[in-house]
Amino acid sequence: MADLATTYMGIPLSSPVLVGACSLSGRLSTIQEVEEAGAGGMVIKSLFEEQIMVEALRLSEQLAVGSERFAESLTYFPPLEHAGPREHLMWVAKSRKAVRMPLFGSLNAVSPDGWAGFARQLQDTGVDGLELNTYAVQTDPDRAPQDVEKDLYDTVQKVVEEVSIPVAVKLSPFYTNLIHVANELDHRGARGLVLFNRFVQPEIDEESQTLRNAMNLSRPEDSRLPLRYIALLHGRVKADLVASTGIHAAGGVVRQLLAGATAVQVVSTLYLHGVDQLSNINAELAGWMDRHGYATLADFRGKLSQEDVPDRFAFERAQYVELLMQQT
Repeated sequence: MADLATTYMGIPLSSPVLVGACSLSGRLSTIQEVEEAGAGGMVIKSLFEEQIMVEALRLSEQLAVGSERFAESLTYFPPLEHAGPREHLMWVAKSRKAVRMPLFGSLNAVSPDGWAGFARQLQDTGVDGLELNTYAVQTDPDRAPQDVEKDLYDTVQKVVEEVSIPVAVKLSPFYTNLIHVANELDHRGARGLVLFNRFVQPEIDEESQTLRNAMNLSRPEDSRLPLRYIALLHGRVKADLVASTGIHAAGGVVRQLLAGATAVQVVSTLYLHGVDQLSNINAELAGWMDRHGYATLADFRGKLSQEDVPDRFAFERAQYVELLMQQT
């Protein structure tokens, strides 16, 4: 019988299939169902410093309404302040006590002190590791790319120095040289690299002529981008590589492992097919391993990474003349 166990950032997993950060972690019963279905672990939805800042400002504005009219109005209510991250931290701590599988905190901060401070507080909830959701859209034309990347490196290093649990970085593909960025993060102590983050993309409604945000579920073909970069990074960095985006079934898991992934994250397929899809993926993965004579994941991990395939340039080519000619 195939053994699906693996180790991610030094943390033992019963399966390489993790549930990525999403709203499924908003209910204890669902988190328990995820564990029962055989997930190797789960990332709790992100703590967003920016959201906390906005909510605190909104509360302050609401409490100030009418306070300037009469002196007595200042004593209507006792002094109040926003609870900050406490509600989120309490939920993570409660989730940690509800299951035995590894849980990972997720953090998206905006200030240097916020990254380190919230990371330390998330660690105190008992999570097994942290996932840093670091990407932000850059709009300042005077800010050089190397400055953006330096801030990323400094942030990750500061968090790594602040906590004792392993830290992963969930990356965007939007870097000029992603291999260099991954290498720098590896040197600064990141134990895992998650490829890639998916973002809410604004949409325009042409009839109402208004903006709306749209978060579409991933498609299996979306997995090709993380597969390419995992294959390129395998053997070049010490950090564990995790594929995220477009993994819907066992075949997608197998392909990412062949490219060199330590684990994968799934979300969209669970919304489409339910949490029991985790059991199906594990069973089909084990069946594939049995058919091909693999006892453990290590027996085939990275077999088709760039360093092991005959055509080492296959993962680097952005245009394939032969394929283009077939379309004419």
